[in-house]
Amino acid sequence: MLSIALYSRKYTEPQPFIDKLISSLSQRGNRLFLHTNILSKDSYVHFSDHESLKECGKIDFAVSIGGDGSFIDAANIVGDLNIPLVGINTGRIGFLSAIRKDDIEKCFDMLERGEYVLESRSLLHVDGSEDLNLNTQFIVNDITVRSTDSDSINAITISTGEQRINTYWADGLIVATPTGSTAYSMSCGGPILHPQTDVMVLTPIASHSLSVRPLVIPADQPLRIDVDGRGGKYSLCVDTQRIIVDNSVSLFITKEKFSISTVLFKNNNFYSTIREKLLWGLDKRNN
Repeated sequence: MLSIALYSRKYTEPQPFIDKLISSLSQRGNRLFLHTNILSKDSYVHFSDHESLKECGKIDFAVSIGGDGSFIDAANIVGDLNIPLVGINTGRIGFLSAIRKDDIEKCFDMLERGEYVLESRSLLHVDGSEDLNLNTQFIVNDITVRSTDSDSINAITISTGEQRINTYWADGLIVATPTGSTAYSMSCGGPILHPQTDVMVLTPIASHSLSVRPLVIPADQPLRIDVDGRGGKYSLCVDTQRIIVDNSVSLFITKEKFSISTVLFKNNNFYSTIREKLLWGLDKRNN
């Protein structure tokens, strides 16, 4: 018997699908804990955040239902509890939510038999020279600094210790983990990083200097970001959170002290995922 915590965003998944999944997992004899977003006709213990999940006791797996955004939400709730994350993909591309609806039963069979491996994914942490008032300060995918005014650009200075890395004249800057390298950073020309690499990537958004390119640096290299722009404020996105920050507030990015674990099944690995999701190898010579 497994103890499973289920997470879904509110009202985003069809209720018949949720009901069928809950019924299937219950019939297997699993002990279920449901996020308060999930409606059920039966009585289950519910959780709403990190602390209430912690109070549920030992959880074997946290299962997110949805796309990569839902997976990141679930990771924010799990935090440092060392609960492996499983993503059921009901969204579109889904790099993190790798289980397709048609494979749910087979994958839970494999979970029960222990036929899986855990992959550790490093995180980043963000602080400000003033309180940022974020729900969580660790970063699964990326942190993005952008102008609040679409008509103006920012001078974004990033440094490490006493060394200035660069001042980016650009619409914005992305600092991405290896996990986040296949998200916004990739769409802005950043490289794809293997999840096991201990690095981060700095990717400018619409740089106004043609010589500027994405830069990969060690994950344990602390960064400082300072923003200067006409509007006096900038937009800060930390994964799925977005806040407006005064230009006077500096950002400090470090490697998070803990990591998250994701579940990989047989024939499901990073390379197979990017081949499938990015349609690599669609060549008749590869048949």
